[in-house]
Amino acid sequence: MSVELLIWLTIAAVLVAVWLRHTELSRRAVALARDHVAREGLQFLDQSAVLCRLRLERGRGGGLQLVRTFRFEFSDRGDRRYKGWITLSGNRFTHIELQPFREPLQ
Repeated sequence: MSVELLIWLTIAAVLVAVWLRHTELSRRAVALARDHVAREGLQFLDQSAVLCRLRLERGRGGGLQLVRTFRFEFSDRGDRRYKGWITLSGNRFTHIELQPFREPLQ
């Protein structure tokens, strides 16, 4: 096996690992956002969350970690769409924010 092939295989393996990790965290963000929205009595729309921001930040132990912010949509009564954002720092949920919306009718 040539060194060049070994390098390409290593790069491919790293890319697959990054993609799998992103998929896992994206699913976690969807589950956390869906649960939060349901607790608020709202509807989680499209069953998805889209990565909208990625940055490096110092973690609790002082090391660098990726902070991912995902955007999702929700509705209060089904006739309007509102945006929400959920942030994961490393593996840890850190913040969720919902765009102002009308309160559901009781």
